[in-house]
Amino acid sequence: MRVLLINPTMGDYYRHSKVAAAITLSPPLNLALLAGALRQAGHGVELWDLEARPVPDLRAALRASKPDMVGVSFRTPLFPQARRIAEIARQELPGALLVAGGVHPSTRPEETLLRAPFDVAVRGEGDLSVVELADGRSFEGIGGLTWRGGSTPARALIEDMDSLAMGAWDLVDLRHYERTSLVARTTPVADLEFSRGCRARCVYCTKGVFGNLWRNKSPARFVEELAHAKAHGFRAFNLVDDSFTTITSRAIASCEEMLRVDLDMPWTLTNGIRVGNVNEEFFRVARQAGCYLLAFGFESGSDQVLKRIKKGATVEQARRAVGWARKYGFTILGYFMVGLPGETAETIAETAAFAASLDLDFAKFSITMPLPGTPLYDQWAPHIRDAHKYDFSIHQPDNGLYDHPDFSWPQLEAHTRQAYQTFYGRPRYVARRLIRSLRSGQLAREARYTLGVGAGGLMESFQRR
Repeated sequence: MRVLLINPTMGDYYRHSKVAAAITLSPPLNLALLAGALRQAGHGVELWDLEARPVPDLRAALRASKPDMVGVSFRTPLFPQARRIAEIARQELPGALLVAGGVHPSTRPEETLLRAPFDVAVRGEGDLSVVELADGRSFEGIGGLTWRGGSTPARALIEDMDSLAMGAWDLVDLRHYERTSLVARTTPVADLEFSRGCRARCVYCTKGVFGNLWRNKSPARFVEELAHAKAHGFRAFNLVDDSFTTITSRAIASCEEMLRVDLDMPWTLTNGIRVGNVNEEFFRVARQAGCYLLAFGFESGSDQVLKRIKKGATVEQARRAVGWARKYGFTILGYFMVGLPGETAETIAETAAFAASLDLDFAKFSITMPLPGTPLYDQWAPHIRDAHKYDFSIHQPDNGLYDHPDFSWPQLEAHTRQAYQTFYGRPRYVARRLIRSLRSGQLAREARYTLGVGAGGLMESFQRR
């Protein structure tokens, strides 16, 4: 079967945003893995990453490609674009099988099929399901599917991570991924995974695809994938695991294997690691293995709020983790949220002050958004406007999704601006960044990107990411 896999783009949103200079563009790991599995099973595959290479005339391109199956993977904010792709594909390829996958179809399969002309939604991991669909098996014989009028029980999560196919990186032109950014020293950068799943129970986070069962690859297989990516032209990589350090000893073992093989690839952890799942040894070995930048999902500087959102972490653990990371010379990003359940103006100010007190290089403050499939979405259901009609377009402040139970939108935006001012407006921060940039030889580069994001500088660069 001829299969076409499509990754929608957030380009329409970022085109007029100052955040573009802070984003590293990488080929979609999920589709590269699906393509590898499909080819391993004998199917022909194309991969279109509309983020990196837009298709001006989608209708003509689909007619020329003539796939038997079209798979579109998307998160909640990209549902409108995925629906448009499906509508065009249905008109141009009336006989093709249209498959929806990713976070949104996994958490809202019936709604996806009700509002877009996909034939079937794949719930959870799709590595095996898409191959079985391409093989022509009936929907009833494949686990984890939903279609109009039927569904099958959830498919068991893949536990043998070493059995997964290698990414089909030859299907993407790496010349389209050579744009450097604030967080990428060299390009192209591969998004890779060591593990899947997350045991944490944070109320704002969806587990729609990989679930709560944490599974990891062997260090040898992991390094084999790094070598595979390097052989295809990648010069660096970013680990996108939901929770790389769930078992710290295994994360350390993977770093030690990188050192043993000596692939010499710089890497980052921008998806965020948990402050309660690290020790000093991890930071020491990860730095030796080439990791130079990492992010922490702090969310709040209030232990009360952290407990309420079931973060499973404390402010003291955060301070300790940052101290270790700074000791070994990492560039550190901090992720924080504004307007979490039960927040007050005082706890938001507490979070901003906490962020400023940490020795971070960058901080991002995001207004809390309830995503389908999360406990928070269910908790705030009475405040979500027309939940069954809303098109889940790109999440922007006051885009009509919900009324916050404790703040007006102008208040949330004002608190977010103040948090950025508290962090980035410190003369000490500016001086420290200047010194670190000089020492690392990155002064010209950081100045270029600071200008690229406009007068707001770094304060704006992560605001809407």
